[in-house]
Amino acid sequence: MSISYYDAESPMPPDEWLALPEAERLRAAQNYHVQSQIKVPSMQAHAAIHVIVENQLATGYGPSQRAIERLRTGGLSRHEAIHAIGSVVARTVHELTASSDPAVHGTHQERMGAAIDALTVESWKKLGLS
Repeated sequence: MSISYYDAESPMPPDEWLALPEAERLRAAQNYHVQSQIKVPSMQAHAAIHVIVENQLATGYGPSQRAIERLRTGGLSRHEAIHAIGSVVARTVHELTASSDPAVHGTHQERMGAAIDALTVESWKKLGLS
């Protein structure tokens, strides 16, 4: 299955998104940013975070589903909300790659979920990443 276009503002049906090969999801997220003329430091890393968050949403990951609704209700666009959730994902990935502590690795999913659940429009804007 191949898609012609990904739009961060409009979710794809979860079954269609999940049916795509991972490489196709990454290509689509990269193309969206290129076509939208959105400049990012690393297009590959940026697209990968988008795909991770979209995967979480499509598979029903509760913290991300609750956050996208909360952030959208709070005034963020869907794309901005994906970035906000993605910032927590990226921080979690960084912690995992920077640590050899088994406690960090053993609790990352729980900590990431709690951090996503704590995410608000205000806390996102304080980071200055929007």
